[in-house]
Amino acid sequence: MMHKKNFTDLRAQYSKFSFDEINIIESDNILHISYIYKIHVNKEAENSENLEDLNFTHSIIINKKTSENLPAEDISAAIFYLGVAEIVNYWKISCAKIIEINTGYLDTYQKDWFKNLFYNGLGEFMYVNNIVVSEKDFFEFRNADGAQLAPLSNILLPETILLPVGGGKDSIVSYELLKPEFSKALTLFAVNPIKATQRLFKKAEESEENIQNIKVQRILDKQIMDCNKNGFLNGHVPFSALLGFVTVLTSLIHGKKYILLSNESSANEENVIFEGLKVNHQFSKSLKFEDDFRNFINKYIHPYVEYISFLRPLSEIQIGKIFAEFPENFPIFKSCNAGSKKDIWCNACPKCLFAYIILFPFIGKENMIKIFGQDLFENSDMKEMFHDLVDQSRVKPFECVGTYSEVNLALRMSLYHYDVESIEDFPILLQEYITTYSSDGFEELDVLENSDELTKIDEENNNFDKIPSEFFDVIKREFE
Repeated sequence: MMHKKNFTDLRAQYSKFSFDEINIIESDNILHISYIYKIHVNKEAENSENLEDLNFTHSIIINKKTSENLPAEDISAAIFYLGVAEIVNYWKISCAKIIEINTGYLDTYQKDWFKNLFYNGLGEFMYVNNIVVSEKDFFEFRNADGAQLAPLSNILLPETILLPVGGGKDSIVSYELLKPEFSKALTLFAVNPIKATQRLFKKAEESEENIQNIKVQRILDKQIMDCNKNGFLNGHVPFSALLGFVTVLTSLIHGKKYILLSNESSANEENVIFEGLKVNHQFSKSLKFEDDFRNFINKYIHPYVEYISFLRPLSEIQIGKIFAEFPENFPIFKSCNAGSKKDIWCNACPKCLFAYIILFPFIGKENMIKIFGQDLFENSDMKEMFHDLVDQSRVKPFECVGTYSEVNLALRMSLYHYDVESIEDFPILLQEYITTYSSDGFEELDVLENSDELTKIDEENNNFDKIPSEFFDVIKREFE
């Protein structure tokens, strides 16, 4: 049986994490970057002679626009800071107290910035592993002697758009809204695209607009899996932040000024508060991170890159409503992380259940069963995660799911799809909802079709002023 290691013991056994090398190979139309990291054994620790340093190689492979070599100074900052961000995947294995940077220089602001990203982005990791530590004591950055701050890029960036897409409904909504007016400026982008993403790529390429795409390979060192099997620490990392740095580097290589994400307002809500820390699975999709990240890249990588979420003024339920207007995408999308490699809905995870709940009011039972292969409202095995999505007194599932309020709104709206005479005629989970959350039964659970959740564009918690207003005009028209 695997012995699970703990935070305190690992910090005693491994004294330092180092970022030692950046290797770049350019060939025709390919940029291959590898980052070399090491976890160092504490030679003064008990039984240190039985421990070994752990070495890792992390790779990024990007297709270039042309076969011409890029001026190294124009992308060196983006490459370096991406390497610093990717540290989080490997550092979390032992949580060494010292992170030594031997490939560049971090000033005081940058040290604090990355420390804040790691601390908040690893909130779920700390919660799951019951790690109680302050941000101040989390770790310490140290620079190599003589290192210099990476130069700011001056690459010319045309008024074009890079749209990162996954396999889910949100990025499809962004694509469908942007395509009619901005197709000539639009390029789709994905890191390690799953089959659902590839279907969207194919659809875009074969469309009348012939919208192109860029693919990036991101390759984690396989030794991480061995460490997991051997009981080292494991858990969720702020992947969207890492994706952000990859996307910025890609935008410089391909000359794209606007990086338009598909993160919505719902991503701002935390899952649980742990030892005073708001633990948010979607921290690196939140508005706060978006603002902090854009300020960082404008100050240290390129002054004119605009990193912003196109869908930020909307909630998940509003996005679901828009998605329903594009039924040709029903066979394309997949939002299930557990089933992504097999290109299936696993129908056993909170992400599947949330997607089912949020889309049901707009798509209806017949189409939902076609998409998911079953009626998830009849799946009694999902009762616990159903309550986790609905009940604010519980821990919201650690997945990219919406807020408690919009889940409840979607469920109330779903009830009106059924012409029934008694509670027992509803499917199992809707029966559970009525009997648990309504003292007087079905009649108490009224819903207004014009609820603020469905009609209000968030005019405050967004970045309307950061990019041309016509980008957001297409969203506003959806709710006029």
